Amino acid sequence: MSIIPDLIFNVAVLFVMLVPGIVMQKCKLVPAGFGKGISNLVLYIAQPILIVSAYVNCKSSFGDIWQNILWVFILSIIAHVIFAAVALNMFGRTEDGRRRILRLVTIFANAAFMGIPLIEALLDAEAAIYASIYNITFNLFLWTLGVFLCTRNSDEDMDGDGDSDVFDDLHVAKKVATKEVSISKVILHPVTIASVIGVILLVTGANTAIGANLASEAPSVVIEFIVNCLNMIKGLVAPLSMVVIGLRLAEVNFKGLFKDIDMYIFLALRHLVLPLVLVGIMRLLMLVGVPISEVCLLVVTILAATPAASSATMFAEKYDCDAGYASKLVAVSTILCILTMPVVVMIAQLGL
Repeated sequence: MSIIPDLIFNVAVLFVMLVPGIVMQKCKLVPAGFGKGISNLVLYIAQPILIVSAYVNCKSSFGDIWQNILWVFILSIIAHVIFAAVALNMFGRTEDGRRRILRLVTIFANAAFMGIPLIEALLDAEAAIYASIYNITFNLFLWTLGVFLCTRNSDEDMDGDGDSDVFDDLHVAKKVATKEVSISKVILHPVTIASVIGVILLVTGANTAIGANLASEAPSVVIEFIVNCLNMIKGLVAPLSMVVIGLRLAEVNFKGLFKDIDMYIFLALRHLVLPLVLVGIMRLLMLVGVPISEVCLLVVTILAATPAASSATMFAEKYDCDAGYASKLVAVSTILCILTMPVVVMIAQLGL
């Protein structure tokens, strides 16, 4: 059964949620740091609770879905490796600051802020579990390769060529390895912690026990209270995530952007070419007998087809990589995805 109508509907709903952020920013109704505060609320509170809630609400046992979890993890690695291999060989003649941003947004999608709530609304709690697994890989690559892209071989004279000699490369590589690239940020990331808690619930069977208790004639008041709280707080993720994106969209100056050839190359790669290559690989694996389920195919496809990661702007600001340009690319990518995501998912579903 096609999910395209539901996908278009849910993406449209998410886009409507951009409006409050845009209006508030344009009318100067937000204080300094408001967007960052909302982002932190989503990242550190609401999103982890959404993930834990998905595991709690999942009616399957670990024995039923462990294979899907494993395949989503493997496919997420394949996706990021392919995207990175292509991006690192593109934009070679673009000046340094923009080149690093173009590669960053080509590799990394908005799989958390936009992807997880979309999957949860579009499919079910089990699919949201797989989305959380995909995002573990996303954070692994973001805080290693992403940081490396933004810090290595900078071009101080902006001539399009890196200025480091061999000694400088070794120095920068050492700096990146010891100070910038952070495995600890992957391990301690809220998404990772929430996913570990969720897997523990699955392995111990606590999720099915909670479900049985709630379905009984006399459910525990404490369990019912906790589950209701989780379900209410998780509802903050979608609207608040889009409000933050709306705040950023309202600040973007699009003047001259549509004359940028590199932007069109990035959009083609990010929204169509790379997601469809990934779909082709998954389809090929399924043809040779690899047990990739339909839900795994859909989850990985949807997350890979989401727009450029909003975290690219944060990285650009942190590592001096042309934050203004990053904001423009993320904004255009976010707007475009309402058209491209249904196309990619429709192609992925052919024959299912």
